[in-house]
Amino acid sequence: MANTDLVARLVDCWNTGKFEDIDNIFSPNFIRHEPGIEGGTIDRDEYKQTLRHYRSALADLHEEVMDVIEQGNKVAYRFRTTGKRDGAVVVLEGANILRVEGGKIVEDWVYFDATGLQRRLTRAQSA
Repeated sequence: MANTDLVARLVDCWNTGKFEDIDNIFSPNFIRHEPGIEGGTIDRDEYKQTLRHYRSALADLHEEVMDVIEQGNKVAYRFRTTGKRDGAVVVLEGANILRVEGGKIVEDWVYFDATGLQRRLTRAQSA
């Protein structure tokens, strides 16, 4: 399986809420580096909680892959996530870099405008 296939499976988890598939595509020792969170990293179970949080906060959540680049054991992709909060459309764009070993994602670096997302969520809620 190509590493880009893991991206497609991961995006499918976001779009369908199939949390159980996370265990099939992430290594048990998975770690995600995310600026702005306490400690700077989360593990596989915390990633599932993050996914649940986004899916409950944004109705009609949909993630789309804009670009994918694969080199060796790393794959990078740019994404656009949309959803609705209190009737207003919320858009989040960012990029992920995944490190893959043994056919599973072992490490993830995500980059997006968390402050801007919080502002958009707050505006949507007050609109």
